[in-house]
Formats: sequence, C-alpha cells, structure tokens
Amino acid sequence: MTEHWYVYLIVEVVAYLLSLVCEKSNILESKPLRFFTVLFVAYFLCWIIYDLIV
Repeated sequence: MTEHWYVYLIVEVVAYLLSLVCEKSNILESKPLRFFTVLFVAYFLCWIIYDLIV
C-alpha cells in the first residue's frame, strides 16, 4: 500500500479539480451530494486510468 502513494495523491488532485468545476458551473447545488459525487467520479476515473496504465 505504501508503494502506490502517488495514486492517492492523483485521486485527490482529480477530485479537487472536479470539485472546482462543479462549484463554478453549479451542477450540483447540495454540497454533501457534490462532495460524494466528486469523490466517486474521481475514484472511478482514476481507477480506470490506473488499470489501463498498469
């Protein structure tokens, strides 16, 4: 688990960028819903990219 620390960092960066996009475009008004949706999408997106690379 410690050898793949960069994956967690990349997921965090992607989630932050998705959060900024959702906040600017007012896609989701509810903040808790936006938080969980952004985390889910970022995790899923990074998981797919990680599987394609490795």
